[in-house]
Amino acid sequence: MPRKKRSAYQIALDLLSRRDHFQNELVEKLRSRDVPADEIDAAIARCAQLDLINDHRVAERFVEIRAADRGWGPHRLAAELRQRGISAEDAERLSDLPADLAAAAMRTALRKAEIRAPTGWWRDGQRRARMVSSLITRGFEAEVAIAAVDELAASRENNHAFDDQ
Repeated sequence: MPRKKRSAYQIALDLLSRRDHFQNELVEKLRSRDVPADEIDAAIARCAQLDLINDHRVAERFVEIRAADRGWGPHRLAAELRQRGISAEDAERLSDLPADLAAAAMRTALRKAEIRAPTGWWRDGQRRARMVSSLITRGFEAEVAIAAVDELAASRENNHAFDDQ
């Protein structure tokens, strides 16, 4: 007996049962399954009505995870949110990290950058510049990146000063 075709809403529920999705992301996944546009619109409307999709809630969680776990700075977070369909204004507001989350993002970014750096990187100006560049690529302001690398380098130098004696 042939299997009954699932509705757009059923497919959306299946996708949402695995993880939260941005609305645009859910629409694209339904389109990729060749669901007709009118069915997609109805499924999205029903999911929104039931608060199963909420871009603001998903964006807040996205920012928390990407900042703390991946070491993304405000510029990269805002760009990623805009790419996922969040308005520029909301993306800027959401990526304005509270101090504790900004500090966690920087710690993670520095840890990830330092893993790839050779021993004694803090004594080599070129290596320090690469570390700064890595932080800028992750979405941090240049001044913030420079200050963070300088602070980390100073702590590494102080911790290893006795090695030179």
